[in-house]
This record gives sequence, structure tokens and C-alpha cells, in this order.
Amino acid sequence: MCLLSWQPVAMLRVIGESVRGLPTAAEAAMKDGDDSEQAVGGAEEGQQRVTRARERAGLAKRRELAAHECAIQRHEQAAQVQERFGHPDRAATAREHARHARELLELALREQQEWEG
Repeated sequence: MCLLSWQPVAMLRVIGESVRGLPTAAEAAMKDGDDSEQAVGGAEEGQQRVTRARERAGLAKRRELAAHECAIQRHEQAAQVQERFGHPDRAATAREHARHARELLELALREQQEWEG
């Protein structure tokens, strides 16, 4: 079954922007003379937020990969149907769409490897 994702790249950008300042907020709390326990608690909370954001980003990336795989399958099926109905030009177009979906899948896989590595 194909699960379509909703703008995973945009979500990853938002997550990336929202977690950038978290460690510096804990440092600022320590500089202002707050209790060191509060600062440590804030840093731990910030770290938990970063971890959850990474988990959400990973889920979004897995959904994106599944959507690309689904698109490849559907375009290949469409090409076969078009050939059976005697439309080689439409079959070629569908195969071109499948090729493009493969390129997007490869790009998404490279991005995932960069995050994990």
C-alpha cells in the first residue's frame, strides 16, 4: 500500500529552524545567574526536544521514501496499461515519470544517509 507524505522536506526545514537555538537558550539561562539546576533542567528539556524533532524528521523522511516508491510503482503500472491499449507515446511519458521518481528516491536516500552518518 502506498502512503503519501505531506511536504516532508518543508517539515524538516521547520524542525531544523526550531531546534537551532535550544542549546544556546540553556547557556543564556546559566549566564543570567539562574539556579544551575534550572539550567540543567532546561538543557535536558532542550535535548529532549531535539531528540523528538529528529524522530519526527526521520518519520517524515521514511514517509517521503515510501511515497517515491509508490510513485515509481504507479507510473510503471500506467506504462504497462498504456502499452496494452496501444499508446506507446503515453507509455514513454509514464516511464519518464517513473525515472524522475527514481531520481527523487535516490536523492531522498542520500539525504537520509547524510543525517544518519
